[in-house]
Amino acid sequence: MTCAEARERMLEAERTDLSGATDSELSLHLRGCARCRRAANRILEAERELWGALAAATPGRGPDEALGLVRRRARRRRWAWRVAPLAAAAVLAIVWLGRPARVEQSARSPTPPAAGSGIAVEAPPGRSVAVFRSDNPEIVVIWYF
Repeated sequence: MTCAEARERMLEAERTDLSGATDSELSLHLRGCARCRRAANRILEAERELWGALAAATPGRGPDEALGLVRRRARRRRWAWRVAPLAAAAVLAIVWLGRPARVEQSARSPTPPAAGSGIAVEAPPGRSVAVFRSDNPEIVVIWYF
């Protein structure tokens, strides 16, 4: 068997053939060819790593444990759906009761315009107003406080 033929068969060969433990043509070639033996050893090492990774990824629970876990999570979820409306009602009650009370103001008459300003300005209820004239007759300052 040539090295090219051996490399072609290596990817489809059994692990025992790759390790040189059988009397197959590939196994006999690998015992006599160092270069092909190194390639076969790399394939075997990659295969061991793959099996190790697959074993680590396999779930540690059996089917009964997995079903129990799913049931417990479903119960927890149902409980949350029952409590969620109560929690929402409690939050709304806190917001509603915690809001500041509306202060009723007595109806006052509007603030009379500043004397001698020539401009009539009405202040909103509960506020005052001041009117200032400047040296420029087109500029008037109206101040609400």
